[in-house]
Amino acid sequence: MTISTVFYIRIDSLHHFKRFSLSFLQCCFWVFINGIATAQESPPTDKLEKLIPYISDRLQGDNQDSTELYTLVHRAVALSEAARDNQLLGQSYRHLAYWHLANPELDSSLYYFEKARQIYQQAKLDSLQAETYLEMEDAYKQRGYYTEAMEQDFKALELFEKNQLSLGIAKSYTRLCDILYYQEKYAEGAEYCQKAIDIQSKYNVPEELAISHRYKADNLLILEKFEAALEEINKGIAVLKAAGKSEKIIAPNYNTRGNIYKYMERFDEAIAEYQKVYALAKVENNTQGLISALGNLGHVKRLQERYEEALPYTLEALEIIEQSGNTRNLFENYMHASDSYAALGQFEEALKYERLFSGARFRNLEKTIEQLESELQIKYETAQKEATIEEQEATIDRQRKIQLLYIGIAVLLGIILFGMYFTITNIRKKRKALASLNTELEQKKEALETSNRKLQQSFDELKATQAQLIQSEKMASLGELTAGIAHEIQNPLNFVNNFSEVSRELITEMQQEIQKGDLVEITAISEDIKNNLEKIQHHGQRADAIVKGMLLHSRSSSGNKEATDLNKLCDEYLRLSYHGLRAKDKNFNATLETDFDPNLPSLQIIPQDMGRVVLNLLTNAFYAVRERQKMEGKNYKPTVIVATAMEKDGKEVSITIKDNGNGIPKEIQEKIFQPFFTTKPTGQGTGLGLSLSYDIVKAHGGELRVATELGKGTEFVISLPSTN
Repeated sequence: MTISTVFYIRIDSLHHFKRFSLSFLQCCFWVFINGIATAQESPPTDKLEKLIPYISDRLQGDNQDSTELYTLVHRAVALSEAARDNQLLGQSYRHLAYWHLANPELDSSLYYFEKARQIYQQAKLDSLQAETYLEMEDAYKQRGYYTEAMEQDFKALELFEKNQLSLGIAKSYTRLCDILYYQEKYAEGAEYCQKAIDIQSKYNVPEELAISHRYKADNLLILEKFEAALEEINKGIAVLKAAGKSEKIIAPNYNTRGNIYKYMERFDEAIAEYQKVYALAKVENNTQGLISALGNLGHVKRLQERYEEALPYTLEALEIIEQSGNTRNLFENYMHASDSYAALGQFEEALKYERLFSGARFRNLEKTIEQLESELQIKYETAQKEATIEEQEATIDRQRKIQLLYIGIAVLLGIILFGMYFTITNIRKKRKALASLNTELEQKKEALETSNRKLQQSFDELKATQAQLIQSEKMASLGELTAGIAHEIQNPLNFVNNFSEVSRELITEMQQEIQKGDLVEITAISEDIKNNLEKIQHHGQRADAIVKGMLLHSRSSSGNKEATDLNKLCDEYLRLSYHGLRAKDKNFNATLETDFDPNLPSLQIIPQDMGRVVLNLLTNAFYAVRERQKMEGKNYKPTVIVATAMEKDGKEVSITIKDNGNGIPKEIQEKIFQPFFTTKPTGQGTGLGLSLSYDIVKAHGGELRVATELGKGTEFVISLPSTN
């Protein structure tokens, strides 16, 4: 770059001289920077119509974060402002946003996207404003801020609908489909994708149409509609291949097809798809592609129970996630790593990754604080760079008005005063910047305190909800008791009614015989009436005992331990739970077997609580055999066994509840005691029964164990100390 200048100086005051000295040095700095840029790639810095496309190409390349590229983008901003071209100025600010997004600096990216959007809004360029909203949505989504991302989508959709831009509307639908996937609203997401497909099918937009098919397939996959999902992804791939698109563009569709094969348990086909994605991502240095391929390869190996082969893929995916800051797949890879280590018996490592998964909320909070501090520094440095560039532009203009004759004098005097002027100016700027930073930090601190209060409020609400669910579980157990008790009490009531009716008839006969004076017959009838009254009294006492037992077991636990006959407790709850189920399903029958140890001592326990444990386990056992009977029909004989025994030389008492149901799958055995985990259909279980039972047994100093075999049945064992 060649600059011809003529300097003319009026040194009539120190103020003019200081301004000239600083301007000259800034001019020299600008010449130096642009000289470097020219020597490297010779970018077109003087013609805006060439500079904008040049920057677009550079941002799509590998050197997105170079200082030289940053300077060129600011140059484009300055030229666009000088040309008063709002469209190019908005594009330049979007380029600045993409430069920061690649580094990654979310706040700075959103700052420049917003500047571009405001320019488009003022210029009434609605379509470009809508596109900027979609770019802001992508920036939020990459960092996992899905609520904010969805807000940008709806703003873009509103502008596209206002201007009746069909393809823009379809693009917004596709983005909403993707966001709803990450918010676990899969059915709603699939509907938005179908809306987009209906529009895009009318136009020649193969890439956008393929993305809609892919996102719809993702949602259908989670809904376990595997065949429909496979059909959608194959349509997307076919569209791209028919349009002659490269494998690089088709790669994300291969990844989705691999996911579908994985959940269809077509593991070899899934691995082939993921390896294809990995190879393409490696060539293109595509971070998200590498993360998806590695994470999925690890997941498939884990599903095949090849845990040693799975771990390297999962750990490499986590390493790339942590290096790139792209946290979209972080949680699931932490979970896969924990499960693989646990399967290999490396429980310390498994616990490490389980804690990483569980503590994500607090790490995100710390990350937010660090990001806020970093963003403050970035904004300060960005402001300094913009000021420097503006001063450089002003210096170039002044250079053309100054005579070349006095360059030597200007350099000499500039060197003398530069040190003093630069030091004083720097001190003032730093003081102002520091004051501004302190103010912003105080504001962020207040915002953080507000966020903490909201988190505490959410935690309190969660505890209240949990208490309500526990109460619901107790009421469900009471319902099971009530149904059984109703059946038990009906039998003695039937006897009372029958013998009362017979006695009434006998009294009528006796009155007739009294009139006849037949003492022998009167004596016989009175003896029958006496026997009937004795039977009525017997069955009335039986009903009274059942009612007292119902009141005893349905009342709230006092927390006091009582000497309790476990054999009697188990026998009572076996009958109650069986009759409770029979009250709901008259066609259900099962074989009940008991093996009670007659020498079992009475234990000091809380009978209401231990009764709930036995009832929960029996209810689950009857549910298991009933479900298997529905599948196998008459060839299957449902059986539930309850046994008690002394263990460990009389130091422990065990209660065993065994069924011959379907058994528990291996992959969920470790989760059955977790709160809110249930395999029952929605509305048929709270997921708290086994969790509460486990806690009650632990509170009694005992242990609750499970042994199960798929297709053969399940056995739960309660072990309690014989002395409390």
